Amino acid sequence: MKYIVTGATSFIGLELTDYLLSQQHQVVAVCRPDSKGLSKIPAGVKIVTAEMSRYGCLYRDIEHADVFVNLAWGGTGHDGRNVQDVQKENVTNTVAAMFAADKMGCKVFVEAGSQAEYGTVMEKITEETPCHPFSEYGKAKLEVKNRLFELSEQLGIKYIHLRIFSLFGENDHPWTLVMSSIDKMLRNEPIDLSSCTQKWNFLYVKDAVKQITGLVEHALNSKTFRHDVYNIASDDTRMLKLFVEEMYSLTGSNSVLNFGAVKPSNTVSLNPNMAKTESATGFLSEYKFNEVVNKIIEKYKK
Repeated sequence: MKYIVTGATSFIGLELTDYLLSQQHQVVAVCRPDSKGLSKIPAGVKIVTAEMSRYGCLYRDIEHADVFVNLAWGGTGHDGRNVQDVQKENVTNTVAAMFAADKMGCKVFVEAGSQAEYGTVMEKITEETPCHPFSEYGKAKLEVKNRLFELSEQLGIKYIHLRIFSLFGENDHPWTLVMSSIDKMLRNEPIDLSSCTQKWNFLYVKDAVKQITGLVEHALNSKTFRHDVYNIASDDTRMLKLFVEEMYSLTGSNSVLNFGAVKPSNTVSLNPNMAKTESATGFLSEYKFNEVVNKIIEKYKK
């Protein structure tokens, strides 16, 4: 099959592209013209450069495709997540992308939504849990879900809305909790943390892309599938402090862990129910948290 992957130079985009190639699929990578990650796109992948504002015109550059996976999104950094104009523009561009996907003959459109759509939920989170997002980012992701559910009916494209929780891996951004903590632990530097008493869930990015492609196969093979929401996470949910302490043990660190030094404005608890995704794909994860942490440790030591 032929996949279009936008945001292809992102953390998850590169992993998805690699995995699709390993499964003998064709991939068209859609990237920003000024993306610093263009050199990381594997050989054999067609690259189309376009800002999100041009996604509605992608059919002019790509004659046909079977699956459109939209991972692109502007304003994902701390400074942009609550800028309403930026997030509203994302919604407009994503809707335009589905119209373009229809013109290219795509059978399935996949959108990378977020656990931020749920807001603060302390109990187990299913796909039917009411959404009360507090960030403009979460509100925009939820609006995309609602708009594209309707549009998929209108256009006849099968639509998968992913609610992605917390992905990690050895190629993740250095400022994330896992990467920055391991780096400081290996240097025996003190680490300021929140109380870390909330529930948390980590999923290895390589397992995430297998869940996503499994959901695409499920949608394609189901005659009754129209549109649906799926959590993307692991079945390993614990108090966040226990994950930090496991990293501390694996690194053999002497760092001082200052729990409670950071006071977040909103407390997020990640406790996803994964029954629906597992039922659709027959798969959740291959790698355990400690196995991935050891991969990250080896990368830093090199």
